[in-house]
Amino acid sequence: MITHLGIVIPAHNEQDEILGCLDSVAQAGAQLPDGLAQSSTRILVVADACTDETVSRVADFAEQHPQVTILETTFKNVGSARNFAWNHFKQSAEADRDVNFDLTWIAFTDADSRVPTHWLTTHLAMAEAGSDCLVGTVSPRPDTGSAALIAKWHSHHTLLEDHPHVFGANLGIRGSYLNIIGGMPQLPLGEDAATVAAVLAAGGKRETHRHLPGSHLGPSGGTRGGRLQQLYAEPSLRPESAHSTSGRLRPSCSRQPRANREN
Repeated sequence: MITHLGIVIPAHNEQDEILGCLDSVAQAGAQLPDGLAQSSTRILVVADACTDETVSRVADFAEQHPQVTILETTFKNVGSARNFAWNHFKQSAEADRDVNFDLTWIAFTDADSRVPTHWLTTHLAMAEAGSDCLVGTVSPRPDTGSAALIAKWHSHHTLLEDHPHVFGANLGIRGSYLNIIGGMPQLPLGEDAATVAAVLAAGGKRETHRHLPGSHLGPSGGTRGGRLQQLYAEPSLRPESAHSTSGRLRPSCSRQPRANREN
C-alpha cells in the first residue's frame, strides 16, 4: 500500500483561487484511509513569484491544516515550481529511514482547480493496482470564460477512453519514477507531458481513461497567462519563459534505482 502521499500545487498570484483549491484538496484528504497516517501526507503549495496575497492566505489556511506547507520561489516557471516541491517532499520523506519511494505517490493539481472528494482515493487505488503514472481528466469551470470559449476547449479535448491528453491539474506519479527520471522537467510550459513521456521511457505503466476523477479548471488553469486564453488568444497572453532559478522554504537530488515494490 502507499505509505507516503504528497500533493503539489504550484501557484502564481492566485489569491482569489487558492483557498477554493485547498478546501477541495482537504475534503479529498478527509476520505483517505486510516492506514495512511496524517503525518505521511503533505500538501505543498509553491507560491512562485507571487506579488499578491497568495502567501498570507495559504499561511492562514495552514494554521488550521498542519499538513499544508508553503514553499516560496521566484522561478516564474511551473516546471521548476513542481520540481522544487518534489525535492522538498523527497528530502522530508528521506528523514524516515524506512521510506520506500515505490510506495510513495505524488498527486499534482493547479491552484485554481477544484478536485472532487474521490480524487485522492482514486489516485491511491490506481497506484496500488500497479499504475506508475496516472493521467486524469479536467474540465473548465463555468466561470472560466464565455460559453463559446469553453465549447471551443471541449472541441479540442475529446476525453474518451485512453485519451491522449496530459493535464498537470490532474496528474499522479509514483515517487520511485520521479527519482529515476531526475524529477520533473523544469519547463515553463509542457512540463506535465514531458514528465509522462520520461516515465514511459523509463518503463513506467500509464493509466489514462475518461473515468478518472476530473479536476475543474479555473481562469488561469495553472499556467501563467491562462490556459484557455493561452490556447486560443493572442501570443501576448501566453506564459512567460523562466528567468530565475532560486527558491526558499516557508515556514517550515539525486536519482535512485527503483525499489522492490511491497504491499
